[in-house]
Amino acid sequence: MAEIKTLIEGKELKYKGLIDIKQLYSTIDQWFNKHRYDKKEVKNYEFVDEDSKQIELELRPYKKITDYAKYEIRIEARFTNLKEVEVETKNKIKQKLWKGQVLMRFTAFFITDYENAWETKPFYYFVRTLVDKFVYRMYTSKMEDVLVSECNESFEEIRSFLNMHRYS
Repeated sequence: MAEIKTLIEGKELKYKGLIDIKQLYSTIDQWFNKHRYDKKEVKNYEFVDEDSKQIELELRPYKKITDYAKYEIRIEARFTNLKEVEVETKNKIKQKLWKGQVLMRFTAFFITDYENAWETKPFYYFVRTLVDKFVYRMYTSKMEDVLVSECNESFEEIRSFLNMHRYS
């Protein structure tokens, strides 16, 4: 069984205001493609009421670092009370956006032995534990630091995108 270490849990981003959902999704997609993550979309639901709309989205981008270790960042997004509005930009161009609330949660996982190669025999498991604790500890701690910085960077990228619409 793979060992999953949670490095960041439930880091929240709250926003209320104008949202360009397609552009937000595109920004998230571009950031993870740029950093060579493979995208895995677990959940994408849309609930439509008479006067508003809700969207639930869960993404789990992952990046294989080695044959033994990989990164996974879970992004859970909930868009509530979405109402379509028409906004006029500074250039007198009318644009359709959504007005509502956004709650996003970021969780970062560092996963080792994700292919369960070292789980076939008890001796292999014992050797893996020894090697993880004493030999590869320096390398895995550096990988964990990189994952934390990438998760925080993606969080800041999305936050800055959302705050950009606040002043347009």
